[in-house]
Amino acid sequence: MISEVVTYLQAAVPALKQVGAAAQFQAAVESNPRATPAAFVIPLSEDPGPSTMADQVIQRVATSFGVVLVVKNLTDNKGVAASQDLEVLRKEVKAALLGWQPAPEFDPLQRGRGVLLTFKDGHMWWQDIYLTTTYDRSIL
Repeated sequence: MISEVVTYLQAAVPALKQVGAAAQFQAAVESNPRATPAAFVIPLSEDPGPSTMADQVIQRVATSFGVVLVVKNLTDNKGVAASQDLEVLRKEVKAALLGWQPAPEFDPLQRGRGVLLTFKDGHMWWQDIYLTTTYDRSIL
């Protein structure tokens, strides 16, 4: 599902100059992103519930992933300008992702918690968590 979200964000949010997944996120953390604003889609968790059937396994799986947004604005050293840029970008990403269904087997996306990760070297890093569910089924 992560690759579908990356592809969708590239098309749906033209303001993003870079969209990547976990490998690109790691590189960006180590040396700041090469282009901003940027987004990185990273898997966070899968939480399967108990099976509801006696003759086969059918489990509802709650899934979450993070969209880490990075903006850079060096016009002030307190991060106010970067915060304003971030707020505009978050609205665009939320408008694109809320209610979007990444694949037929997944429910439409909902938003979870958001958190500031860090502000360093003029780069503001923010993560919004998105939630969906799917089902795992045994093959009999």
